[in-house]
Amino acid sequence: MKKVILSGFFAISSLGMFAQANTKNLPATAKDFIQQNFSSNTIQEVEENANWKIWEDEKYEVKLSNGVELDFDENGNIIEMESQNDTIIPLSALPANITSYLQENYPNIQVVGWEKQKKEQEVELADGIELEFDAEGNFRKID
Repeated sequence: MKKVILSGFFAISSLGMFAQANTKNLPATAKDFIQQNFSSNTIQEVEENANWKIWEDEKYEVKLSNGVELDFDENGNIIEMESQNDTIIPLSALPANITSYLQENYPNIQVVGWEKQKKEQEVELADGIELEFDAEGNFRKID
């Protein structure tokens, strides 16, 4: 019986060791962004999407322990943040113009998603409202 219990313990312990993400190929810019904005979370998984043809901009997909998924381009610049379980995305992770707009117009709202495209940026709020901004972060419209 002791052998079964010890075997189970070692099996579970070894899973924890292998579950840690390999961040070796993740650019320093991406690592810095995660450290600055999500330092209380651990990186669960890093997927390098070198062969994806559908989303050419998304080079790295990072999953954090709080359920937030981050997508980075090949240089490590953030291009998308998405909460899988309505975890709040900190305003510090958003561009300054968008943060200012949200603080002024939605002071008590929570952000659960953000995406940057070539000519626009979109912010998803916890109440389901989607806001559209231009590439510089100037408000355009409610989507």
